[in-house]
Amino acid sequence: MVAIDIHPSELAYAFAYAKIQSVIGWGDAPFLPEDEAALAGWGAEGEERLRAAGHLIGEPETGLNFTDEMTSAIMALINPSIVVLAERKAGDQAQCLSVHVAGAELIGLVRRPDGMFEMTRYTDFTAAAGACAGFVGATLDRLEHEARIETDHKTLATLHGAAGNRPKDVIAALVGLGLSEVDAASATRTFAEPAAAGVLSVSYCAGNVVQDVEPITAMTSADGETWIIFPPASMEGPMVLERSSVGALTARVAVTTAARVEAAS
Repeated sequence: MVAIDIHPSELAYAFAYAKIQSVIGWGDAPFLPEDEAALAGWGAEGEERLRAAGHLIGEPETGLNFTDEMTSAIMALINPSIVVLAERKAGDQAQCLSVHVAGAELIGLVRRPDGMFEMTRYTDFTAAAGACAGFVGATLDRLEHEARIETDHKTLATLHGAAGNRPKDVIAALVGLGLSEVDAASATRTFAEPAAAGVLSVSYCAGNVVQDVEPITAMTSADGETWIIFPPASMEGPMVLERSSVGALTARVAVTTAARVEAAS
């Protein structure tokens, strides 16, 4: 993986050059200045920064061009076939990591607290999925056993909401659905007080527009226990609650995405 720091004005310049106003997972606001007075000179600042970093070569008088590496990265960002989006809350702030896949290019984008972006070129889809699984807070601990149940959305939502006030009832209900008592207690603790929580979604895209999306909710307790909820394969299908980890979640995303891509080809 190779990562570079890049200013939002540089990205705004590149997107304007490509005549793209919105990027999947981000929209356009993160790439524009907070002060509207700075908007008039935003493109010039982006150009200056890109030239200084060596991403934009040539001279204004004779023509400027992006390097091949920057061109392929920008094309992946603005015209992906797949976008893996990891979203989490940190205090009152929402944070986002996106990975845009276009052919062999896998370009990650995350915004730091200082307003700068990190743009990362991943070596393969597994590395990208693993970064997203870690971003939503999944535990690094190896999964020692499988734990999985299926139920309907209403039941799962009720159990999730009751975990803090009626933990014994929730544990009993989860045992009734097929979890062991230990796993039911783990899931209930995680429902009640997640130390980390987020959504990892895989979007299938065409023409810079999302055509379909598969979201996975991930919650991790202070004890380092991760549980994921993923939606049914069809409107009539069940919701699934499953114990997980960075490794397990990475494998699930990688295998599911590969199977869908192969089925579509």
